[in-house]
Order: sequence, then C-alpha cells, then structure tokens
Amino acid sequence: MNKTLPILFTLLVLLVTVSCRQPGQKSQKTQPTVKIPVKTATVVTGDMQDTLRIYGLVRLRTDVLLASQFDGRLTDFSLLTGDRVTKGQQVGIIVPPLREALLRVLDQVPASRRKALSEEIKEIPLLSPCNGVVLKVFRHSGDVVQKGEPVVRIADLKHLDVYADLPVQYIPLVRKMKTLHVRFINYPHDPLTLPVSAFAGKVDETRQTLALRLSLPNPQEQFRPGMRTELRFPGVLHKHTLIIPRSAVLEQEGIFSVFVVKNGKARKRKVTVGIRQNNRFEILSGLKAGEKVVTDKANSLTDGMEVTVR
Repeated sequence: MNKTLPILFTLLVLLVTVSCRQPGQKSQKTQPTVKIPVKTATVVTGDMQDTLRIYGLVRLRTDVLLASQFDGRLTDFSLLTGDRVTKGQQVGIIVPPLREALLRVLDQVPASRRKALSEEIKEIPLLSPCNGVVLKVFRHSGDVVQKGEPVVRIADLKHLDVYADLPVQYIPLVRKMKTLHVRFINYPHDPLTLPVSAFAGKVDETRQTLALRLSLPNPQEQFRPGMRTELRFPGVLHKHTLIIPRSAVLEQEGIFSVFVVKNGKARKRKVTVGIRQNNRFEILSGLKAGEKVVTDKANSLTDGMEVTVR
C-alpha cells in the first residue's frame, strides 16, 4: 500500500498538467533560421582612369562695333539685325555738318567753284570692316551721330571659340593634350573633338582657374555664341587599384558602405570610394582584393544577417 501511493501521486500530477494544456496547443519547437539568397562579386584589382569635366561657353572671335569716324548725319543706311555684309561693303554714308550746309547753299555758289567745294567737303562712306552678320543696329538713316558713336554691331559667325575655366590642378594634364572632347548642352549635335588654341596668361586669383580657348570652326553657322558646352578629358591613370561593381555600393548622407560576405554572414563595412564610372567604383580603403561583396538586395540586409550565395 505504501509503495502505490507515490505512483498514484505522480499519475495525478501528470493528469493535472495535461488537463491544464489548451486544446490544440503543441509543444514549442525551434524554428530554423531563414537565410537570404544574394548575389556577390569578388573585389578585383585593375586600372581605372577618370573622365574629368569642365564647362565652357561659345563666344565670338570677331565682334566689331562699326562707329562713325566723324560727326555728321547718317544716310543711305538700311541694315537690319540678321543681314549679311562683306568686308569693304559700303553700308551707309556720314554727311559732315559742313557738307550739309554746303548742300543747302550750293545753288547760290558760282558754278566755277561748285566742283572745288564739293571735292573739299566730301561725304564719308561707312564701310564694313569684316565679313559677317549684323547682331545689333544702334542708329538709323537720318540720325545725327558723333565721332566714335557705334552705328552697328557685326560679327563673324563662321569662326567661333569655346572658352572654359580650367582648375589649376589640371593645367599640367591639359597642356599635354592637343585636343579635347566637347559636348553641347541642350543642343542636339554629336560631340566634337576640338583643338586647344591657347591658355590665358594669368590665373584667376579668386577662383584659381585658368581660361582655356578652343577653336570652333562653324562654316554652316549651326553654332551660336552663348551656347553652353561640356569639355571632357581623361584624368590620371590609377594602376592596380581595387574595383567593385557600382551595384555593391550603398550611400547614405555621403557615407559609402558595402556588405561583405564571410562565413555565411553579411557584414556591413564602410569604404572610401575614388573614381566612379557607369558600372564600377574604385575603392581606396575598406576592402581587400578577393573579398566577396553583395551586389543585389543590399538595401534589405542588416549587419550580421545570414545569407546564402546564389
């Protein structure tokens, strides 16, 4: 009887435990860890060369203000904006005040003296100094003009230049080049390769730049002064540098990072980037050659998360 009491007590405890369990409740089991499938790329070494860019402006090479060399009245002048002129073409006449006065009294002058007076007090032709196009008209026929006063602005559109400000650190690099690649901004035209014509003689002290000029032939007059351009040239070649795909790099508020896969886990690591190209980045610090970096789903990862490489 004494031996059966402990057995009965144990059975009673088990029955109470089972009866207290909720219907359908199962014993808890440890769930397996879900590993995120990712793609990776190997950090490699190679050569990279950056493409440097500066911005420029198309300007006139020949831009002339045609002015009167004498006081007088402008006559026989009919130019309008956009008209074309040739070098030496007479575009108007300046009638000096004495000539105007002579013409008013010429009928009263003896015929024997008329020719001599006319030869002595002449009208002055206004001649175009260059081939070009009229950009602006300041005076019109019948206006009284003073000596040195502009009458018309004429420019040669067939020979233009591109000017750009070159940062001083690039001067030694560009001086070795004979040409630069030029792309027109907001103007549908294929990029051009233009010759470097000249460098300015003085550096801008405030901006620390040197003016650069490129020759822009324009026989069809398809380009115009004021057009904006982008000048491109290769930078210094970086040899044996670390390279990873652009898709592996994360950026947040100017801080760059990647996820490195090691022992089945993704570890977030800060990196310093150098040259950036369309599909690859140069890494200056933070990685070693041969390491594996995540190239997809990186934004959905957290540091230390378990992953599986696809």
